[in-house]
Amino acid sequence: SIPELNSKSISKKGFIFEAPEGNEIQTLHKKYDQDQQFTEYESFNMNKNESQGTLKLFSLLGPVIESLLNGHVLVIDELDSRLHPLLTNFIIKLFNSSEHNIHNAQLIFNTHDTNLLSNKVFRRDQIWFTEKDIYGASDLYSLVEYKVRNDASYEKDYLLGKYGAIPFLGEFSFGGSYGE
Repeated sequence: SIPELNSKSISKKGFIFEAPEGNEIQTLHKKYDQDQQFTEYESFNMNKNESQGTLKLFSLLGPVIESLLNGHVLVIDELDSRLHPLLTNFIIKLFNSSEHNIHNAQLIFNTHDTNLLSNKVFRRDQIWFTEKDIYGASDLYSLVEYKVRNDASYEKDYLLGKYGAIPFLGEFSFGGSYGE
C-alpha cells in the first residue's frame, strides 16, 4: 500500500522513508583498518549518507517486491534515473523472469537509456515509443509495427532515427555576436 504523505514522511530528497517517531532508517557498512582487516560496522543515516542511487533503489524495492508477489502492474517514471544501468537491467529481468514473476506482474516505465533497447532484454512487443507531432500531440506505437531483422541492434537503429521518437532540435542560433 502507498504510505500516507505528510511532512514527517517526506525527506528533503523527495523519497518516502517513514520510520517510527524519533527513529531513522540506518544502513550498516563494514569498516576496515589499514591492513584491510574488518574492524566493525558503522551505522549510516540512510537519508543523509547514502547516494541518490541507493535511495532510489531502496524506495523501489517495496513496490517491486509487492508487484511481483501479487501480480500487480507497477508504473515507474524514468526508471533509469539515478540508477546504475546494471540495477535497472536487474529490475527489468525480475519482471521478465518466469521464475521470479510467477503471478505475471507487469512493469511499465519510461526511460532515456537507449542501452535497454536490446533483444536480449525485451521482445519487440514490449518496446513502445512516443513521439510528439508538430502540434504537440503524442503518438504511441510499438516496435512490432516495424520490420526488424532478428539480429538488428534496436539501440543503433533507434539512434539512427529508424523508429522515430527522437528529439527534434530544429534550427538553433545564439544570435548576435556570440562566439565570433
